Amino acid sequence: MERDALDPWGMPFTQGRERTLVTVSCTSDEDGVGEPLVDERPVGPQISNDSTGSARRRLHAPTLDGVLLEPDVVARAIRGAYGREYHWVEEAETTQRLLPEDAAHGAVALAERQTAGRGRHGRTWVDSGLMFSVALYPPPPLAGWPELTLVAAHSVADAIGPDAEIKHPNDVLVGGRKVAGILAEASERVVLGIGINVGEARWPGAGYVERDRLDLLADVLVRLEAGYDGWLSRAGRAAASGSSPGS
Repeated sequence: MERDALDPWGMPFTQGRERTLVTVSCTSDEDGVGEPLVDERPVGPQISNDSTGSARRRLHAPTLDGVLLEPDVVARAIRGAYGREYHWVEEAETTQRLLPEDAAHGAVALAERQTAGRGRHGRTWVDSGLMFSVALYPPPPLAGWPELTLVAAHSVADAIGPDAEIKHPNDVLVGGRKVAGILAEASERVVLGIGINVGEARWPGAGYVERDRLDLLADVLVRLEAGYDGWLSRAGRAAASGSSPGS
């Protein structure tokens, strides 16, 4: 399968590379919407004041200390349809390769660590604290698909909080420092790759957010689902939406 990086400004797709899919575990919640696990306390984004970007905490501290985002953990927190199909591995080259060809619309793949993640223009993006990809099956025309990068950016920024702002087209900043990035790749579907620095910043000049990883993942997914539905409605595409090999 070939996937092309989506140009968020609506330019032609760049040439993609053939990707090998990784077999992973999968789970879904058969009992409907799970009980929300939301921290109702005000939680604000934090910026690292360590100019070297060196780690001051372990990779996933202070969020869910010692707890991996395995399927049984995530299934209880999901509040919408996105993430009901959930693929998880402890380590992968990139989450963009984890979703199978027959993944349903809204399926999520997450890795605790990735070794060859990339952003726009081939830049490296690894070990952000929260790294996952979401499969979307938007209807034509393909010319509108690049708009989904901004839909995802708004979802991430809204989940982080009022101090977050979007640096067009695909970065989320807090206090002028990058805390998250989005990479959209297209073939017969769109795969949104999202990386958020949680608990630490692992390169110079970057920022991070202090959030529970599970809470933040669930928050982003429910906002992304609503944002996608709003995008469909605004574009008049609702009648053709949501079809996928796994649906």
